[in-house]
Amino acid sequence: MIYKFIDNNGSEISVNSLESLQSLVDSDTINESTKVKAGLRGKWTKASEIEGLSFIKEEEIQNTPEPEEDIKSFITQSENSAPQEEIKKESKTKAQDDDEYEYVEEIVEEEVEVDEDNNEDTGDNSDYYTEKFNKDNEEEEEDMGLNLPESVKICFKKYFDFKGRASRSEYWYFVLFIVIGYAIGFGLIFAASQLFWLLAIFIIAIIIPWISVAVRRLHDINKSGWFVALPLPAGVIEAIFSVNRQTTFEIIFAVIGFGCSIYLIVLYCTAGDSKQNRFGKNPLKIKR
Repeated sequence: MIYKFIDNNGSEISVNSLESLQSLVDSDTINESTKVKAGLRGKWTKASEIEGLSFIKEEEIQNTPEPEEDIKSFITQSENSAPQEEIKKESKTKAQDDDEYEYVEEIVEEEVEVDEDNNEDTGDNSDYYTEKFNKDNEEEEEDMGLNLPESVKICFKKYFDFKGRASRSEYWYFVLFIVIGYAIGFGLIFAASQLFWLLAIFIIAIIIPWISVAVRRLHDINKSGWFVALPLPAGVIEAIFSVNRQTTFEIIFAVIGFGCSIYLIVLYCTAGDSKQNRFGKNPLKIKR
């Protein structure tokens, strides 16, 4: 079983057996009040409470009776004391070397465990930064959008496409194209009234792609394309009351139709879903 203890410097040290822990007790590295933990999930307790560890108290050492020896045994012991002391010293040195070897070995094992934890943390951080980098790229791609020529090209390419999605840039650049076309058409009419047919052709040519891009713009915010016709009922009722010269109801439904148009403009200005919705993928991420 692995044991851990906290030395005088506050460092957490591991040993791989109770015998190694006992040898540290014998060498006064660990005392009775040293905090020791049995196993990786054990609780910190005092070394004196660890089962199997023995501590020699100073009182027992002082109270131990010294054996009475006669002069002959004393002389014999003095003659043999020098070799025995050398043997004990060598054995003690060897034991200390073994303890130091085990001590260093356990420290190395502990450092390896820390490195593994650090590697796991590094992996998690790399996933986090990778995800964040991809998210930033998506946001940057969404902010780029389309330009005027690209928008006009896509809208005429998807002339009868009422199923996909269209970004804000695609819709509003096409609206800008329509406004520019109207301005040029009215300018030509003021210059030469015979050219009014050019404006009529332009209006007929852009009606269907304008409706289709408006439907796709609503799909981009996960709304039904039928919202395009939201001001239509109020406009029809207003026209009926206008023919019958009922001014009050005409004004009421004119205001209702205007409110529906404002609501549609707000929808057209709303950012689309960044992820795939029921109408398809994000149009800014589709390669064209």
